[in-house]
Amino acid sequence: MNPPEPAGPPPVPDEASAAFTQHFHNINIWGNQGFVSLAGMVRGGQHLRSGPDGGPGDAPPADTVERREGDISTERTTAAMSGFAEPAWFPEALRKLGTRIVFLVGEPGSGRRTAALNLLQRHTRSFALRAVDSDADLAAWSAGGAGARGYLIDGLLEARTLALGSIGFENLRRQLDRADACMVIVIDRTPQVLAHLGDVLHTDPVRASAPPPRAVLDAKLATVFPDVERRRSVLAALPAGFLDDTMQPSLKPAQVVEIATEIVRVAEGEVRPEDIGEHLSLNAVDRAPGLLNLVRGNAQDLALLLATCVFEHFDHTVVEEEAERLLTVADGRLDVTVPEPGDGSARPFNPGFVFHRSRNERLAAIGAQRAPREVHNTSAYSYVTVPVAFTRHLQGRAVLDHVWHEHREAGELLVEWLRQTPEGHHRADRAGFVLGQLAQWSSGHRALAPIEQLAASERPGHWRMAARAFGAASADPVLATAVKNRLRGWSRAASESLRCTAALTCATEFGLARPELALNLLHTAVTARDDGSAAVDSAVRRALLSLFAEPALRPRLVDVLLQWSRSAGASRSAACAAVAQLLKTAATTREPGEWWSAHLLSGDAPAGAELIRSALMEPTSFDTARAALLEWQRRATTDPRRAPAVERLVDGLARHLRGGVFRLFTDLERAAPAPGAERAGLALAQWRGTGATPQRGHA
Repeated sequence: MNPPEPAGPPPVPDEASAAFTQHFHNINIWGNQGFVSLAGMVRGGQHLRSGPDGGPGDAPPADTVERREGDISTERTTAAMSGFAEPAWFPEALRKLGTRIVFLVGEPGSGRRTAALNLLQRHTRSFALRAVDSDADLAAWSAGGAGARGYLIDGLLEARTLALGSIGFENLRRQLDRADACMVIVIDRTPQVLAHLGDVLHTDPVRASAPPPRAVLDAKLATVFPDVERRRSVLAALPAGFLDDTMQPSLKPAQVVEIATEIVRVAEGEVRPEDIGEHLSLNAVDRAPGLLNLVRGNAQDLALLLATCVFEHFDHTVVEEEAERLLTVADGRLDVTVPEPGDGSARPFNPGFVFHRSRNERLAAIGAQRAPREVHNTSAYSYVTVPVAFTRHLQGRAVLDHVWHEHREAGELLVEWLRQTPEGHHRADRAGFVLGQLAQWSSGHRALAPIEQLAASERPGHWRMAARAFGAASADPVLATAVKNRLRGWSRAASESLRCTAALTCATEFGLARPELALNLLHTAVTARDDGSAAVDSAVRRALLSLFAEPALRPRLVDVLLQWSRSAGASRSAACAAVAQLLKTAATTREPGEWWSAHLLSGDAPAGAELIRSALMEPTSFDTARAALLEWQRRATTDPRRAPAVERLVDGLARHLRGGVFRLFTDLERAAPAPGAERAGLALAQWRGTGATPQRGHA
């Protein structure tokens, strides 16, 4: 077939451009999620969400997770399109995509995923894109009824690439042809892979190199400052020679985006022009050994450095508490010299002295500083934090990387300290993430051993930390295969702790990136063992709520929960309990409330209506569902957007007036003239006229 002529780039929706511009203000680096970018792109940053102790929330927001399986959201694709600098090889790849399959070969960090999304969207002129996990067996893969026009495999494992033969490759091409779809496969460049593509598959990969740094910079700045004269004035305000010295040909796109972010901050008056170079991460790796050497002789400074590396962006009191805890755990292992026993004069300082160096002096010694005060609000009160952060972006990550690879005993101390992080705090969530990062930096078959030990603990806090660590570790495609192997076994294990860890991992970025696998694991966790474990039920429910937080996953999740609810036993109970909690959240939170309202008003028999009926009919979930729906009714009295949904729901439930539905209707009727009260009263009047008796049992 003759490949079509490449089409020009489509216009980027206004909301995508606005969202990209907003990303320039999200510049907290290292982070709880670790894989979310500065300006949505620099690997290693985060979008902070504050918790009670001044740290981030305990789960990554769904929109920060790169989908490894399932539909890729329109927001993700439009963000990749916005400010995209087209590399020189892009037209060739676009032409080759007319043959249905393109292999992109290049170095990590060269912008391959961003380019792949642009290739798929440009070729298909569609946002119906879908991710396929990196360990997929392409010889057995089927497009099925997904309805996608483009498929992305980001980082297909070498073993899977080598296992794909010519027959399987042609079958894959035929499947895509029947589905009128195409596929971009991103792979690492190795001699074995290149030889296999040419000798066995008889296809030439596209060599994906990064676009010129200046092209990336210009494209990003044009998104924020569309006016050419405005861009010129912004660049003219930078220190003389800054761009010439900084924009080296070896820069990766993510590093250029970081530079663009700092330029925007200078333009908006957040950073002085002469200070722009102090924050860039370009020299963080080179500075890490020297920074460690500067404080090697002072145990307090060493502890503060490591605590800041792990708990960067937490309140300064949290960082100091963790530094003290590290000193306690270290028990002298951070001291260069050991005082002679009984010789008090050998002590280098008086630990009781109250005027040691000031906080600013101690932070300056490790290249960190206190950020401006931040006011945070909870439902009950407000509080202030003063975050601690390194002056240079990604400096904490670079120091930990250096410590882990160059100082084995210090790495062991780091793991010991992290595993003992107090439970019930958001700092424990951060500790779990860093343990997962350390696993990524490890080699050998025991890379996950520290996490496995936490999973085997009898303490629920350790299960949550292990789950968070597995979630972070799964960002590495190779390590993700080991995580999957463990979770598949643990989801059916007799051990409650292992099943809970497997379920809780589905609530992390592991599950958000692989929702179909997560749903299968969760179903196994609640059905494999008939032991009525309340802890497992709670962990599964938490994971389901986490998956539901991503709007793009909701239709699929509703369908799956409906299947569960139509079964008997544990899967029905789990589905009903999750739905009751979802209704409770939707009763008081605007966004999920609006989603449920729109869903209940769509079609004649939306799946959510049957789920709600099941939750009311299930004894274990009735009280929560009833209270949530009564709150829906109360708020619908003053909310014209919610009122029609309540009326439609009550009208549908009226046909099933028995058990929990009947009990709810007696409460709805008493709330007259609130929405739904009249319809509930009419249904009850008809029932009373027949002299029927309320029935128990399932809907």
